[in-house]
Amino acid sequence: MKSAVIVSEKKKGVVGFWSQVTICKKGDKEKHIYTIVGSEEADMREKKISHLSPLGEALMNRKKGEKFGFKTPSGMQEYTIIDIV
Repeated sequence: MKSAVIVSEKKKGVVGFWSQVTICKKGDKEKHIYTIVGSEEADMREKKISHLSPLGEALMNRKKGEKFGFKTPSGMQEYTIIDIV
């Protein structure tokens, strides 16, 4: 029990665990929808990304309409959050 973590309820309008997030890459019109999960549940075939992945980490605690970026091996990626469910 020493390593137990209390998980609070999902904050409305803020990206957290089990949020379904719609994002759009800068310069693209195509939208992408991902669900933020723990590393054990991550599965790109189901569009479930880990909160510890570069994209997942960059999304955590952000709000609808925010622009954000993160580094990838191919360079900096910039996105906008379109919706959070």
